[in-house]
Amino acid sequence: MRVWRSVRVWLGVAVLALGLVVATGGGLAQQKPVVVLWQSEGYGLEAVEGLIESITGVDLQVQEFPYGDLRSKLQTTLLAQDPGVAPDLTMVDSIWLGEFVEGGFLADLTGVVADAAGDWFPAFRDGSQWPPASGTYYGLWYDTDVRVTFYWPDLLQQAGVNPGDLLYWDTFIKACQQLKAALAAQGVGACWLDMAGGWAPDFEFFPYLWQEGGEILVERDGRLVPAFNGEAGVRALQFLVDRVRAGIDPQTQTFWGDDFAQKKWAVYPHGNWAGSESRFPGTTPRERQQTIAVLPLPVSEPGRVPVTLAGGWIMTVPAVIPSKAPERFERAKAVLQAFLRADVMTEYYGALARVPVRAGVDNAVLAEKIEFFDFYAKMASVARVRPAIPQWAQVADAIFQAMSAAVFQGVDPKTALDQAAQQVERILGQ
Repeated sequence: MRVWRSVRVWLGVAVLALGLVVATGGGLAQQKPVVVLWQSEGYGLEAVEGLIESITGVDLQVQEFPYGDLRSKLQTTLLAQDPGVAPDLTMVDSIWLGEFVEGGFLADLTGVVADAAGDWFPAFRDGSQWPPASGTYYGLWYDTDVRVTFYWPDLLQQAGVNPGDLLYWDTFIKACQQLKAALAAQGVGACWLDMAGGWAPDFEFFPYLWQEGGEILVERDGRLVPAFNGEAGVRALQFLVDRVRAGIDPQTQTFWGDDFAQKKWAVYPHGNWAGSESRFPGTTPRERQQTIAVLPLPVSEPGRVPVTLAGGWIMTVPAVIPSKAPERFERAKAVLQAFLRADVMTEYYGALARVPVRAGVDNAVLAEKIEFFDFYAKMASVARVRPAIPQWAQVADAIFQAMSAAVFQGVDPKTALDQAAQQVERILGQ
């Protein structure tokens, strides 16, 4: 009986092993290595999660946090220098880059991404390095947004306004006055002007500063100093003041494009998301292109390049991973390189209607999935980005205060910008 029991035990083990072999296609089941990636809430890398897993053979776990929580959680977690609580990869807002690099939080990924970066548009290639354009990469910019001018063609036609008038500063102002006179009785606003918060310079000042040949900051004697109060900055701020004086009412509350989709404004200088399916649910790109239209932001005169501002996110690796968890770093590199493949990025952009940061994507595929895709891509190729310095939030706020002083208090644009520049010098000198 003892022998028979032994045989039965052996047979049971054999049957169990055979079941595992059959279930796993010829080998004992092995758990896939886990790779954790953090992103901001709603960012959407889940759209290619399965594709990444099939390429790399890992179990990719995408975890998301509200925007502000992600920043603070990364700071707290990475400050601990414990790989056990750190993600393998993370997305960081491009404006956090300098702060996180100087804090020692992000890995030098130059050897991992430099070759791929050659296909990136210049602003996003340079902006993935710290200092910018230094040759040292801390990941790569993954997608972007661009500021453009949306409008409702039927409303312009109703008011007798030529869309071409929206291309230049002087005719833009006259077109807005004409639209206001024609549409006010219907409760429709003429031209949106954003003065709702610290992001307002992104829409109402920086693009025009760059178009006029100016810079936000420049390097002098080995340190950054303000340059936005030069002649180009004064012209850019004067354009804002001229619009308000002409009757274009500054808005102190923003709805991020929802109000444009509800046809509450005829002309809407804003981010590309204002024309997306998220604002026009249940519509196709072709339907949106037949309903609304888009132009570059206006320039002061013919021949000026309609430079726009772009934001976005950088995919990177916490510094603690290569320094204290080298095996995890090898997996993180493989996953990062898979994410950077042109076919993967094409799939991602198409699924989420995002603007590309590189040339080598499938434009034909994306043109079918993203409204105004060719136009957005051209805008991205000439876009500029904000300095990703640790003090950026304070700098942007100082510039917004100068805009507010000129618009709401009647302070001379040059005086307002000079006062802001003095404040920024103190901020940068701390």
